[in-house]
Amino acid sequence: MSLILSNDDVLRALEFDAAMAACETAYRELADGRAVNRPTSQTYLPHTLPRGTYSFKSVEGGVQAFGVMALRITSDVVREEEVSGTLRLNKVPVADGKFCGLVQIYSVETGALVAIMPDGIIQQARVAITSGLAMRAMAREDSHTLALVGTGDQARAHVKALRAARPFTRVQVYSPNPAHRARFVQEMIAGGAGAPGPLGRPACEVVATESVEACVAGADVICTATNASRAIVTGAHLRPGVHYNAIREFELDESVFEKADVTVIHTRFGGAHHYLPPGVNHLPGVRREKPRDWSRYPEIGELLVGRAAGRTRPDQITFFLNNIGTGVQFAAVGHSVLARARQLGLGHEVPTDWFLQDIKP
Repeated sequence: MSLILSNDDVLRALEFDAAMAACETAYRELADGRAVNRPTSQTYLPHTLPRGTYSFKSVEGGVQAFGVMALRITSDVVREEEVSGTLRLNKVPVADGKFCGLVQIYSVETGALVAIMPDGIIQQARVAITSGLAMRAMAREDSHTLALVGTGDQARAHVKALRAARPFTRVQVYSPNPAHRARFVQEMIAGGAGAPGPLGRPACEVVATESVEACVAGADVICTATNASRAIVTGAHLRPGVHYNAIREFELDESVFEKADVTVIHTRFGGAHHYLPPGVNHLPGVRREKPRDWSRYPEIGELLVGRAAGRTRPDQITFFLNNIGTGVQFAAVGHSVLARARQLGLGHEVPTDWFLQDIKP
């Protein structure tokens, strides 16, 4: 039988510590040649919405230790919008007010489809978990103040993952939208970061700040979790001893690379592979990363297995760029969620034979 899960099922089955352990295993397997990734590809068509574009994204990866291959796809309508003076790329829910994103899990032993689940919760968790693993390996052990720039879903997931990796006692939050940052702080105090943390960690003070500069002041760890298309953090924001985590290359400028003493990236794949119709050079919403020699930087897997050095002195500035997603993240988190969902009896089972055929593809 194959299992179909909803986002509610995924949310109930997701345990951050278990998913973080699964991701760490996946990265170690990847570094040792027992896991595989394919670069992300995005394919575009024009859309009728002003400054809108249709985008189809896919990425896949497998982990031998889990015996699974995962395929993540998103079918999106995206639009460029000006928000508080910043150009942002937003997904527009034109499918009856909803979005389309799926994770499919396959057995590497039989090739059969094991499970289908929405990518929403997993997408947020896998980025944050990767950030947490890198921060745990690179930030100072006495880090207690987190500066978080961003108040969306990724920021919420990052509070959980980063607090699971370090017992922060203070979180300083900034968003250019005052209402957003006030609501975020209240949500964290009422239901998460302000309450006693996971695994018995101490309570955490959560405060809103009026600027990026105020947010990063005195912070031991800085994290940007936004959909901004312009640089938010520069090298001038990084003081000795700080660890900086970015989830997108667009959140920072070149001075961050120059200022950092130690830089680790998620993957040397760099950016996504972009495919536009013949003769079309640009569409709204296409974000191409700057050409960069990614081979200069170690990947997180190499850091975790000890083939790349992390912080060696308390005064070093360390930087992790979670530059683009990889398939093994979805294989690891999806495998963790699926195992727990089966224990809890969640989801809907359907005959695996529905997805099989007797005609050789």
